[in-house]
Amino acid sequence: MNRARFLALLGFVVALLACLPRTSSAIPVFARKYGFNCTMCHSSYPRLNDFGAKFRNNGYVLPGHGAGEKTILESPTPLALRTGAGYVFDEIKNVPGAPFQRGFQVVGLDILSAGLLSQKIGYMLIFVPGITEAPGLAGQEASLEMANLVFREIGGSPVSLRAGRFEPAYVAFSVKRHLGDSPYEVYDYSFPAGPKFSDTQTGLELRCGTRGPMRAVAGLVQGSATNRSSDNPQDGYLRLEGVLGAGEGQTAGQRIGLVGYLGRARPDASVAAPSDDAQSFERYGVDASLNASSVNLGVQYLWGRDDGALWGQGSEATWNGGFAELTVGTDFRTAFLARAEMVNEPSFIDRDVRRYTAGGRYYFEDNVAAHVEYSHQVVNTSAPDDPTEDYFTLRLDMAF
Repeated sequence: MNRARFLALLGFVVALLACLPRTSSAIPVFARKYGFNCTMCHSSYPRLNDFGAKFRNNGYVLPGHGAGEKTILESPTPLALRTGAGYVFDEIKNVPGAPFQRGFQVVGLDILSAGLLSQKIGYMLIFVPGITEAPGLAGQEASLEMANLVFREIGGSPVSLRAGRFEPAYVAFSVKRHLGDSPYEVYDYSFPAGPKFSDTQTGLELRCGTRGPMRAVAGLVQGSATNRSSDNPQDGYLRLEGVLGAGEGQTAGQRIGLVGYLGRARPDASVAAPSDDAQSFERYGVDASLNASSVNLGVQYLWGRDDGALWGQGSEATWNGGFAELTVGTDFRTAFLARAEMVNEPSFIDRDVRRYTAGGRYYFEDNVAAHVEYSHQVVNTSAPDDPTEDYFTLRLDMAF
């Protein structure tokens, strides 16, 4: 299937979805607890809106309703499942031995639970069960994607502490709750076996300043999987952000953010490093989330510096990348996205990555969405034929 046919099919399906009728419903876990639709917290599920961002950062307590909140012993069972099924086409060219995928699949299964243990302690748990790959069934490794507690309003202040495994705040645009299926290239980039911004992390995260336009988030996390279990946590980060106008910068207001990450990691076994002693690396970024009516423009830029030993090199390696993503919601239960991104790899690799993505969603119910997406990646090299990937999916995403 060539790119022209991909784009034609994508345009046809998006136009068809936009013409379908409108309905309404609710999804778990919090919708069952409070009796409202998922649109209370999601502009287009799974992407959070401003209220949803406040709700999450407030430790899963409705803003201004802390005293009357029910715990998990006083409300319906806080359990939900998420999965999807549909057609997947994934072709990688000019890479010897690259897999080729085409056909119908059940893609993924998450088990989610969240709520309050007490008036001041919330929790979030996401378990990904192991699934053996089979025809029509995508495989996945068992993992505890998230398992964290949120201690809110410590000492009566606008300060909260998140402890456990979570998606860190240095990720300006959530990987776990974004509309697209294809990855953010810059969030997936690191030295061999190093920590990616798209990974959840285990550690502590302190958030303060949630009652005003400025806020700061600082964290200490376990870091690279190449470290030993006996290594102390050595990775720390700080994020500063401000919002102009009403909102949280998700669907209203204009949010600007700065982030810095300092870490240490041992070189991976695949890298010919002179020793396996811990080496340092740094990440710095700037981001913006700009809103006008139902349109959001998200922009992210990251710059990285790694000690050369992490790459098997004698001198330090630097790289940079980023993306611009446009998302549009409508009054007809549809949402659309378009994203352009790039990663400029270290100079000794002589390779750059570009990806372009477009797609849309139609919500039959708040918990059932038709998702269509096309993504094209090209890896620019000095070789005559650059590696490319064409990815297309048309599926139903479900939460219940």
